[in-house]
Amino acid sequence: MPFLALASLFISAWIGVALHEASHAAAARLANLQIREVRVGKGPTVFRTRLLETDFYLGLIPLGGWVRTFPSLRYSKSAMLLFYAAGPAMDLTWFAVLITTLVNYRDSELGGAILAPAIIVQGMMLFGNLVPHHAKLYGERLPNDMLALLKTAFAKGDPNAAYRESYLNAVRRYADPMEPPFQLSGRSDRIAAHLFERDASSPHLTDERIAALEHELALTTSRSGQLLIIDNIATNIVAHRTPRHDAYLDWLTARAVALFPELPTLKGTRGAALARLGRYEEALAILDEADHSEDFNRCLNAAFRALAHFHLGRGKLATAEFDTAAAILRSQDWASWIGSEIVNAIGAEIGYSTQVIERGSPAADPLK
Repeated sequence: MPFLALASLFISAWIGVALHEASHAAAARLANLQIREVRVGKGPTVFRTRLLETDFYLGLIPLGGWVRTFPSLRYSKSAMLLFYAAGPAMDLTWFAVLITTLVNYRDSELGGAILAPAIIVQGMMLFGNLVPHHAKLYGERLPNDMLALLKTAFAKGDPNAAYRESYLNAVRRYADPMEPPFQLSGRSDRIAAHLFERDASSPHLTDERIAALEHELALTTSRSGQLLIIDNIATNIVAHRTPRHDAYLDWLTARAVALFPELPTLKGTRGAALARLGRYEEALAILDEADHSEDFNRCLNAAFRALAHFHLGRGKLATAEFDTAAAILRSQDWASWIGSEIVNAIGAEIGYSTQVIERGSPAADPLK
C-alpha cells in the first residue's frame, strides 16, 4: 500500500497539471487567442513537439506549467477572463470528482490508498491557484491564475491599445489606398509578436524569429501584411551584412517590389540590398526612385548611395552622400538602433570614423 500511495501522488500530480493546462489551452482556442507555447512540468525538458503551430514541452517534474499566448491586437476582456479562469475551474472540477469518487468507494481500502493521495495533491494545487500571489516559473516572476484574473477584471481600458496602433501604423506604410481596409486577424497577433519582440541583449531578429516570420509570410493573404514581413526581414539582413543570406536577400527584395511596384519605400530596401550585393549601378538607379519624404528613409538612402559611389570610385560623391546621412542621423531623435548600425557600418566600410554619426560629435575627415 505505501508504494501504491506514492505512485498515486506522482501520477495524480501529472494528471492535475495536465488537466489544468489543457483547460487553459481549450479556453484560449474558444476565445480565439493564438497559443504560442504549452508547458507541462518543470525541470529538464524530456519531450518537445510542435502541433497546430504551437510548441509543446514536457518537463521532468510534475510541478507547474503554463500556456502562453501571443499578445492579442483585438483585445477582449471577456476572452482573457475566460482564459485565466479555465485553469482554476478545472482544478475545482477535478477536486470535486476525486472527492465524489472517494465517497462512493469509502469502504474500499484500495480506493482509499489511491484516492486520498490524489485528493491531497489536488487540494494543494487548488490552494496554489486560488490564493492570489506571484510565483517564479521557468525563471520568470509571474502572477498566478487568480491574481491575473483579478488584475484583468479590474483593469480599465485596453492595455494593448498602443501595441495595436504600432502594428497598424507599420502595416499602413505598405497599404494601397485602392485596397479594402486592413483587417486584424490571428495571423496579425503572431506577426506583431515576432516583429516587435526583441531580446534586450540584441535588437536583431534571430534566425529562429526570421524562420517564424517566413512561416507567417507563407500563410498571410494580405499584401500589406506580406510586405511588412518582407521589408523587416530584408532590413534586418542588410543590417547584419551576412553574406550567406545574399541570394535570399536578392529574391526577397525583388519580390517586394514586384508585389507593389509603385511603393517608393520598397525601392529603398531593394536599392540597399543591391548595394550590399555589389550591384552598385543598379542600386543607384533604384535609390533615385525611393522614398525621400521621411528623414529615416532619406538617411538610409543617402548612406547606401554613398556606399555605391565609393565602390564605383566616386569619392567626392560618396563623401557628400555620407555627410547627408550622418547629418540627418545626428540631428534627429528618431535615430534607432537599425539606423545607427547601418550608417555606422557603411561609414566604417568607406573610411569614416564611426564617431561621425554619433549625435553631437564632430565630423570626420572627408574621404580621400
